[in-house]
Amino acid sequence: MRNLETKKEIRHKIIRLRKEMDPLVWQQATNDITERVINHPRFLEETDIYCYANYNGEVGTSSIMEEAWKLGKSVWFPRIEGSKMNFYLVESKDDLQPGAYGILEPTGNHIADGEDGLLIMPGVAFDEECHRIGYGGGFYDKYLEKHPNLHAIAIAFELQMYRELPFEEHDIKPEKVVTEKQSYPLDTEEKSLI
Repeated sequence: MRNLETKKEIRHKIIRLRKEMDPLVWQQATNDITERVINHPRFLEETDIYCYANYNGEVGTSSIMEEAWKLGKSVWFPRIEGSKMNFYLVESKDDLQPGAYGILEPTGNHIADGEDGLLIMPGVAFDEECHRIGYGGGFYDKYLEKHPNLHAIAIAFELQMYRELPFEEHDIKPEKVVTEKQSYPLDTEEKSLI
């Protein structure tokens, strides 16, 4: 094993760094990430957007959600149900209330089929090859494994990026990670898109 920090050490460090972010810096970085996401071809093409309610210093998602509604897209948010996560239709902010872990969750019962769409996912840390460290519950890995036709883009602050992370072969990684500075993995085609 290479000399990498453990997942636990990385989680602790990144969550602390996110909490220490100046609110103005957090807002500006969130705005920059939002612009990159809502102008991404995948976001513009898909009619179903699977999103998350930001929590604990994560990149904000309310403007992404607002833009999706403005464009007439269906917006789906996750709800933890036991050991599973399902996505439910959210038609306004009023359809969200605090749920598991104090995170806003959908109140409705219209469940997503997960057949197609863009899933915008959170995470604690990512590397340049899009490997991801989440919070340890495996909810997104399990959901994406069951719904392989969904496209996944992660959003994160640049401070959450590592050159290399420890990962397991069964971990499912997003196609892209979008930060306030750039997108990963880096390639010339992507630089022209975003």
